[in-house]
Amino acid sequence: MAIEAKQKKAVINEKDCVACGVCEKICPKKAIKIQHGIYASVYEELCVDCGVCAKACPAGAITAGKADEKAKQWYEYLWIFSAFYLTMGFFNILFAWLGLLCFMIPLVISIVTGGKAYCNKYCGRGQLFDVLGNHCKFSMQNKTPKLLKSKFFRYGFMVIFLTMFANMIYTTYLVAAGAKSLMQAITLFWTFKLPWQWVYHGEISGWIAQFAFGFYSVMLTATLIGLVSMIFFKPRTWCVFCPMGTITQLICKIKAPKAQNF
Repeated sequence: MAIEAKQKKAVINEKDCVACGVCEKICPKKAIKIQHGIYASVYEELCVDCGVCAKACPAGAITAGKADEKAKQWYEYLWIFSAFYLTMGFFNILFAWLGLLCFMIPLVISIVTGGKAYCNKYCGRGQLFDVLGNHCKFSMQNKTPKLLKSKFFRYGFMVIFLTMFANMIYTTYLVAAGAKSLMQAITLFWTFKLPWQWVYHGEISGWIAQFAFGFYSVMLTATLIGLVSMIFFKPRTWCVFCPMGTITQLICKIKAPKAQNF
């Protein structure tokens, strides 16, 4: 006798989904998967309509029932690494080089596997916003504005950050070539330069320190923007327009099998 398939309860609006991976990470029944790094889909036979995904989705793309709890996984404590990284930047700027892991790992994963496992599970910054917003109750829990979910804003924000990153590389080159002296300052929001000289002790080449100052500027700016969006909207609103999330999603779209229907 044929067994009737269970009706799917959670419904995902693919138009609003940005494949940030929050739903896949948080689902207690592992009923949601990010397909080819492009959008989320629900496995009907696993979904129990608990509503955890709908409550957590920063893009407001999921409709489901009542929320439930789930057991913690080891990777949900990676927010400690993000907090450690940001804190150490106040004591020794060379710790900023560790931030390259947050750039290289998601790129490697998306290029090799065609997926967004980093965004889905291992992003410590996103977890930090979740801890502060949900557990510490610092978030107003308002819906993410449509503008922040739009392709225009997401791609534009990505271009701004890539431009900031390219300028950082160019400045590092100038210091390495001796055409520019080391600037011991942090630049926030691409505009405000804050003196930060106490974190560099002259123990290493100037260009290495210059890269660290520039990279920490990028990472601190991103975190502050994420914190502001966390306070006024859903905790992980940053995941909606995160430049790395947008880049890896584009890579996944390129690698997705053209002939496969999904």
